[in-house]
Amino acid sequence: MQKKIIYALLCLFGALQLHAQQLPYYTQYPSLLFVINPAYTGTKSNIDVRANYRKQWQGFDGAPVTQTFAAHSRFLKGKLGAGGLIYTDQTGPSKRMTYGFSTAYHLRFPDVELSAGMGMQFTRYTLDGTALTIHHQQDHAINLSLIDEDKMRVVTAGLLLYNDRFHFGLGVLNVNNPKAELYQDDTTRKATVKYVQHYYFNVGYNFQSHPEFAWENNLMINYVVGAPMNIDYNLRVHFREKFLFGAAWRLKDALAPQVGMVFLEKIQFVYSYDLVISRLRRYNSGSHEFTLGYRQNFGNTRNNYRNFDEFQRQKFHLF
Repeated sequence: MQKKIIYALLCLFGALQLHAQQLPYYTQYPSLLFVINPAYTGTKSNIDVRANYRKQWQGFDGAPVTQTFAAHSRFLKGKLGAGGLIYTDQTGPSKRMTYGFSTAYHLRFPDVELSAGMGMQFTRYTLDGTALTIHHQQDHAINLSLIDEDKMRVVTAGLLLYNDRFHFGLGVLNVNNPKAELYQDDTTRKATVKYVQHYYFNVGYNFQSHPEFAWENNLMINYVVGAPMNIDYNLRVHFREKFLFGAAWRLKDALAPQVGMVFLEKIQFVYSYDLVISRLRRYNSGSHEFTLGYRQNFGNTRNNYRNFDEFQRQKFHLF
């Protein structure tokens, strides 16, 4: 029982990112939607590359640090999307390194597309016993001199209805409920870290109040099995499709102003800072997040993608 309690506490600590969230959480999720829902794979008319760095709860010892690199595009005249990602996520003594691939099929209708996506990810879960401090040093439940790891295969799936003005998406991560087995060769310390399903419902709408301004609205509802539901609203205003400013509001957790700029029409940089409003604000000075994006067209996309002009209406070209 004592062993189970200790590992439950470890898993809870590793999940502190968002009320028992086991997977990385992004304030700038509108730039990384295909990471949390494979149905967004290939929703751009070009190749879209993103690099993200998030350092959470500045000044809090052992707080989560996440680094993500992801890219996706569309092929076969817009019918198929494909992409890949790699990220590391470290919280205290636990670390997850994940790489994976996703694909999506896009079914065209007169003014919208219906996308169905699936993905496969491979995760290496590592627990560093040397980084642990326990109350009873003679407790043999954990080997404090050993670094142990296990590998998991993770299945993801999602649906999406969208055009350039709105999107409704539902993504499910950890579909197969993967688990990591630690200390497999030690019967006195063998333990299991189980991952549960994560559901992401996203809805977004873009509109213009002035020809030079585009308002990008995104709402995400995140539900993790066995944890409270979380709500995140993100508003970003694009000026001349070159400058970005806005804010995110995470219910009972944080407010996050953000700014960004597009360089050479191909490179975008966005920075956000989370102002924690929960009780944890007493113990940290906020979270920093950076996203660097790159986009590139392959040839004449409009000729390769039938009726692209009519579908997109050429109203929004948001990065």
